[in-house]
Amino acid sequence: MEIQHSDQDGCLVVGFTGSIDLFSVTQVRKTLLKDLSNEPYALICDLSGVQNLDPVCATVFSTVANHPASRWPATAFLLCGAQPPVAEILGRLQVPHFLQLYADVDEAVDQAVARPPYLREELRLAPTPTASAAARTFVRETCRYWQLALPDATVMERAVLLANELVTNAVVHAGTDIRLRLELRGDRLHIAVRDDNPRLLRLVVPDSQAEGGRGLWLVEQLARAWGVNPHPEGGKIVWCVLSL
Repeated sequence: MEIQHSDQDGCLVVGFTGSIDLFSVTQVRKTLLKDLSNEPYALICDLSGVQNLDPVCATVFSTVANHPASRWPATAFLLCGAQPPVAEILGRLQVPHFLQLYADVDEAVDQAVARPPYLREELRLAPTPTASAAARTFVRETCRYWQLALPDATVMERAVLLANELVTNAVVHAGTDIRLRLELRGDRLHIAVRDDNPRLLRLVVPDSQAEGGRGLWLVEQLARAWGVNPHPEGGKIVWCVLSL
């Protein structure tokens, strides 16, 4: 496996040549995680030189995209140039559901640099009963300021609902100070809630008779993607992504 790095219009392009299999997947993973930890504007994987992709190893890209190598999961991570057999394997694993696959490097770079300026707002909250209401107000006002309520308010209302559920979970299950962060990168709105409790949450099927327990299930239904990552400085981040 040969790996080459280049910079194109401020984006870090990582080119792979050879086979991604059980012998090389560890090298691929370590390289991408190291690159991601540097928080480039965008990380683009050029797969045009990959002749063979072992289906067992094809999840390496979604694994890297959801890894806490970056303190907050917002760096754009794109795939491009996959030959038809490789693209077919990625498609069977539904990787394009989480990572958009572009025809070539130029198209991927155009997509990355065409995004509007990177926007970020953050709110600190105490674990009190009023935290969820404050989070809803913060998200609604931020989305309006970023003009995400135009031409309709669907995205904003989903963002408000998701932030409410994530903050409520943090208040109930973590009981620590909370940080709610909104990040807008192109056509993706990232919502992340950090608390200081290292206990990771997991998705459970809600009981129809129970009054609560539907928070992460709602996130699963409404978000394009979501996850729970340990934070390098302790605690965890529960995040989700909406497409505009």
